[in-house]
Amino acid sequence: MSPPKQPYTLFKLCVKSCIGLINSACYVIEKSYPESKFNECEKEAFELKCHLMSMLPARLFDVLCSERTCCQYRGDPRVQLHVLTHPNMTVFRKCDLDNSIPQRFWINTLANFGRLVVLDLKFICTDEILQVVGVSCPLLEEINIVSRVDICKSLFNASVLIRNVSDAGLCSITNLKHLRILAMDPPRNERASRIGRCVSQAGIIMLIVKLPYLEELRIESCDIGSTLIGTTMEIGPLSLRKINCHFASADGIKKLIKICPYLRELSVTHLSEHNKDAILEQISVSELRLNKLDLSFFSYSDSMQQLLTVKGCYLTHFTLWEIDHSLTLDAVLSLGRCCPNLSSLCIMTQSKCLVIPRYFRRPKKIFSELRNLTLGNENFSIDDLLTFFLECTDNLQKLVLKYQTKSNIDDTLLHLLKKGHLKNIRTLWLDCTLEVSRNVIKQIIQLCEQLQMFTVDFAEDMSEVHRYISENNLDLKLGGY
Repeated sequence: MSPPKQPYTLFKLCVKSCIGLINSACYVIEKSYPESKFNECEKEAFELKCHLMSMLPARLFDVLCSERTCCQYRGDPRVQLHVLTHPNMTVFRKCDLDNSIPQRFWINTLANFGRLVVLDLKFICTDEILQVVGVSCPLLEEINIVSRVDICKSLFNASVLIRNVSDAGLCSITNLKHLRILAMDPPRNERASRIGRCVSQAGIIMLIVKLPYLEELRIESCDIGSTLIGTTMEIGPLSLRKINCHFASADGIKKLIKICPYLRELSVTHLSEHNKDAILEQISVSELRLNKLDLSFFSYSDSMQQLLTVKGCYLTHFTLWEIDHSLTLDAVLSLGRCCPNLSSLCIMTQSKCLVIPRYFRRPKKIFSELRNLTLGNENFSIDDLLTFFLECTDNLQKLVLKYQTKSNIDDTLLHLLKKGHLKNIRTLWLDCTLEVSRNVIKQIIQLCEQLQMFTVDFAEDMSEVHRYISENNLDLKLGGY
């Protein structure tokens, strides 16, 4: 059955106990002073910190600070942070309680964190804070500068979101030359009327150019590839390893590859019916050695086959959202032969041509390294295709099934259980269109010894199953829709 919940390690128990004691001491200190005497409160908190640092190693403070939410503090989070932060910290990640802390606190505190390597300022970041970070934290390798968002009422009685990071803030961190990972706000829509500060595409380009070791730029809902392609500046080669490009063209992809010759992860969405193969050909003839390739709204054409023949040996992750009913069994077999190192595969297709013959004999040594599998859409037999893939690998750990037609898959799951194909599964996500009986759900829990995440539509009362999980102390999250 699913693995039992493990007791907390002695280390975790010690951390939780330490935080509880520290919180109690902080609360006593805080309640000893009114708000008007917060400076005196800070001094006493500092004395407590000095006492703790004389007894505890500095590295433990990093752990205590990162785990401080395991024992919620009832008072002003600034007091707790005064005690749990120190100048030798290498990692600081804010928590939800920190969102209400005034900007002045962060400016004064971050000025002392000269050894930080990782800094998360999500939803508290401002230009003023970045000005301090740019000067005081030269060793940073990872930073999240997603802006603090203020809400105000407009003249039209509507709520308006105001951001607090602009291109000026980006300029402040251009001297953080060790940065490898950067998360930030998307650029403003140039045609939209915005209130407050916003970053621009020009500001993002300026920042990227001045950060020589930047490998990953995380900007939600932003087409980084098109931003780089669209610039009139001569830029590159950049160190970026991961790029998404939604407004793709063959010339654009060619320019992007020139700008980012060290790419390891590329996601491409085509827009034109006439440029799909040209895009694939540009990737094929390049020097890129991609580990992860996501292609959305492409056909499995001769150009796709050529791309996989040339680059497939490097791929460990491949996603294909296929259109035009071009995916066939021969194409899937070819994919398996060309990409022997695939550990993650996602196929979304509505192809009516993807059929597994009744007496088909599966070739050996294809898809044998698969650990994560996602199959989706419709018009193929989910029983046949799922059985085909699971018979190829002995160590599938995550399975996601998406289907657009209501189907009962009890028999399929029972067959896979009987054959032992789900013995190593840890995460199982079944679409709400897939009907599974309570009895089969219980058998999956009983027979899958590694299962810890299970999402399935509950068509029947599941109180008995939840009780079974609780009574057997199983480390399993069972969820429905």
